[in-house]
Amino acid sequence: MLFNKVSKIILLITIIITALSGFFSFNLVEELKTQRLQQQQLILKEQAQVYAGKIERELLQASSLSYAISAWVKQQQGAIDGFEHFAKLISSYYPYITLVSLAPEGIIKAIYPEDTGINLLDYNILTNPEQGADARKAINSTKVQLTGPYELIQGGTGLVGRLPIYLMDGSQSRFWGFVNITLHIEKLPSLLNLQALPEQGIDYIIFFESDIPQDKPILFGSITTPRNDFVASDIFPANTDWSLQLYPKTDWRQPQLYYYQLFLATLFTIMLGLLSFLLLNTLRSKSQLAQLVAAKTKDLETQLQRNQSFIAASNAASWEYDHHTGLMTYSAEHFAMLGYRNSIASAQEGTIDDLWVKALHPHDMASVTAYFDDYINKTDDKLYENQFRMRHKDGHWVWILSRGRTIVSSEHKLTVGIHLDITQRKENELKLQLLARLYQQSSEGLIVTNAEQKIVQINQAFSQISGFDEQDVLGKKPNILASGRHDKKFYRAMWQEIDNTGSWKGEIWNRRKDGSIYPQWLSISKIDGIEPGDFYFVGLFSDISQYKEDEAQIRFLAEFDPLTSLPNRVLLHDRTEQAIQISEQYQQALAMLVIDLDRFKQINDSLGHQIGDEVLVQMAKRLDSVCRAEDTLSRLSSDEFVIIRKNTGAKAAASLAEQILPLLLEPCLAAGHELTLSGSIGIAIYPTDGKTFHDLYRHADMAMYQAKELGRNTFCFFTASMQTYHSRHLILENALRHAIAREELNLVYQPQYCIATQKIIGFEALLRWYNSELGFVSPAEFIPLAERSGIIVPIGTWVLSEAFRQLAVWQSNGYQDFTLAINLSPIQFRQPNLLDLIKQLLKQHNVSASSLELEITESAMMDDPEQSAILIKQFNELGFKIAVDDFGTGYSSLSYLKRFALTKLKIDQSFIQDILNDKDDKAIVSAIINIAKSMDLITIAEGVETVEQLKLLENMHCHEIQGYYYSKPLSAENATTFLELHGANCLKQ
Repeated sequence: MLFNKVSKIILLITIIITALSGFFSFNLVEELKTQRLQQQQLILKEQAQVYAGKIERELLQASSLSYAISAWVKQQQGAIDGFEHFAKLISSYYPYITLVSLAPEGIIKAIYPEDTGINLLDYNILTNPEQGADARKAINSTKVQLTGPYELIQGGTGLVGRLPIYLMDGSQSRFWGFVNITLHIEKLPSLLNLQALPEQGIDYIIFFESDIPQDKPILFGSITTPRNDFVASDIFPANTDWSLQLYPKTDWRQPQLYYYQLFLATLFTIMLGLLSFLLLNTLRSKSQLAQLVAAKTKDLETQLQRNQSFIAASNAASWEYDHHTGLMTYSAEHFAMLGYRNSIASAQEGTIDDLWVKALHPHDMASVTAYFDDYINKTDDKLYENQFRMRHKDGHWVWILSRGRTIVSSEHKLTVGIHLDITQRKENELKLQLLARLYQQSSEGLIVTNAEQKIVQINQAFSQISGFDEQDVLGKKPNILASGRHDKKFYRAMWQEIDNTGSWKGEIWNRRKDGSIYPQWLSISKIDGIEPGDFYFVGLFSDISQYKEDEAQIRFLAEFDPLTSLPNRVLLHDRTEQAIQISEQYQQALAMLVIDLDRFKQINDSLGHQIGDEVLVQMAKRLDSVCRAEDTLSRLSSDEFVIIRKNTGAKAAASLAEQILPLLLEPCLAAGHELTLSGSIGIAIYPTDGKTFHDLYRHADMAMYQAKELGRNTFCFFTASMQTYHSRHLILENALRHAIAREELNLVYQPQYCIATQKIIGFEALLRWYNSELGFVSPAEFIPLAERSGIIVPIGTWVLSEAFRQLAVWQSNGYQDFTLAINLSPIQFRQPNLLDLIKQLLKQHNVSASSLELEITESAMMDDPEQSAILIKQFNELGFKIAVDDFGTGYSSLSYLKRFALTKLKIDQSFIQDILNDKDDKAIVSAIINIAKSMDLITIAEGVETVEQLKLLENMHCHEIQGYYYSKPLSAENATTFLELHGANCLKQ
């Protein structure tokens, strides 16, 4: 009954899921069809507007000739002498005009060119049956009237433009006649271009617009009958209203693609329904399996309790005497009573005399032997029973109660019996052995530890599940199984519960012998031992890996995007609300970034969804590379991603966006295509821009569209205040990109001082930037910006070249016995051509590498220790000195540092500032100096500003100092003067 009810529920849920999937899938297909239709209509509309514009411009240009000739006629007061000469001069500017004529009172009296229209002279256009009506209508107009097309009297098809001319007769104007211009349709380039459209799959029609819908005469066209599937563009040539209509030759709704998408939607719906059905059935099976496991466990526990009762009631060991061979055999329990291992027990088989001589008490040997001999010689089935003492392995005596009976069969005569430890001290050992046998064949793993938590017993299932054999674990503590997933707090709580209640049950992750970790359902019980205060821990566990995998798969399908494995909208909503609660609790900001790939739809439309999906996967990996472990990266729609970052304000969000944009611009390789995409990013900050997921997403989405409107490949904040920061950031970056070309960068040089000799030993080159609009910009502001934007590479090259150049100047003046230190950016340090660049600069400026010191930060070295060691060794071979900059602020591994060919450790100024008052800073500086001494390295302290700091550093045996106490950073000119005053020791001897 219950089974049928559950099956009906599963079927109902499957039907609902299938119906919803079908509804949304088919709606999506319809929406895609509508979008395709709109897009194709838009493209065709743009074409129609382009062609219409060309036609209108050509016709308006041609019509302007009429006004020029009209002005000439008015100037001549109606005289037409000299018309041919004037027409010839002006017609060269109107290449589309084939004939120009003057028709006083409607009768053509002058023509140009005359040879083309000679047969039109004296022709009355007002009485012409085809053109007369249009001509009479034009008399009352003050503008050119363009009519046609007509079959021209002079041959061909053309358009005729007429402009009526009125001359002043006294105070009144009178109709003088017409200026006529004729355009051959075949010569208009715009109309010729239209004739090529049918070859491109497009038909066209141009017709007069009319107030009467059914009265729209067709002027030109590739078809004679208009259709409903068209786009139109109006043309207004010379006081005339035309319309251009374009028709696709094929059905632009693409029915094949539509039916294919319907097929995919149907297939998806069926597969989702089937998958839902299978998953729900799997869940039901899991539930039933869990119930069976629970019932089986309960049965085993009941059986265990029953067997434990049997064991508690009997502490016996067995023996057997073979009357035929005269051999006595004892069970392992017998020898265990005497303190011997099982292996020794198997070696103790022998005659009764052999055993009793070795183990029986001397006082009991004669009586026990005689009593047993007397019993085995009798033929009755009387029970054998005797008591005696036997020596324990450790020397003490154990009282044994021996009982037996003779069994006679056709083949054998055996006397079998038991030995009971009357002293009760073997009883608990027997229990443990019986329990071990009981659980040895169990499918659940068993582990037993003593009070010192050392493993004393495992079963076969333990080995099958964990991979550890007895020799691997016996005598060791269970922490060899620990996975590392649980902290000390977890284990303290577990053992606290065991101490309080005597047991614990729960899920735990442990490690197999091969190193893999897996989940267990573990129950631990505390069992008392024989002696007071003695106890054991028994653990019973099962491997629940498959259950966890099934559970994870179901959760994944519900909360993650199957293409990119990123969280979907459901999980994003949940994580965002959780992050908002945490941010509210700790009064922290939270940033939401909505990232949309610009023009991604073009890839799907032109190359197909398979390539589009591959691009999306690559983009997801790039975005994930900039995310922290606690961030949430989600894919919401086809080309839209969202990042949630806690404890992040506007400035940090802008920095993150600046990391993302160049990542997206990197080319993607997909199926042999190199594709480049950009992204538009909208940013909303909690709580100023919203306090719920929906508000933040809506505002970030608005900002993203604003970014698209700003030209794409950029980011935009929802709040105006953060735009101020963004604007300065852009201004700085823009200005910094031109700083080298505008000669805004310069180097200053801070002297370095030897404490022991009290003499200058070198300079450190420091970068400065002055912009005419921004003023002096702090290195702390522009250097990180340069590193993030990649500008640091050309700036670093400039710094090296300028420093080498200045060193060459000083050396040419005789100052060669000192060192110039130059900082290398971490990004610059990772450039593959750095070594070749420095070799080139050494050669170009003719300076010695032994006079140069390269300062490299800890983090730059440790980013790739192996490659760093190779590069530093190559610099060392060239003669460069290598200093570790800002030592103590990074995360160096001393085991790696000692592999680098280093010269000097530079103590960061943050440790020097409070060294007189802060004992921690003092201890750190002392430790750095001792480390350098042990590695045979020089130490230099930067930021020394007082004599007290100098004396303390001298007492700590620091070698060199640098700071305002000795000198501020100097310009190249002032540094030269400083050398002249204080650098006599730097002159070459």
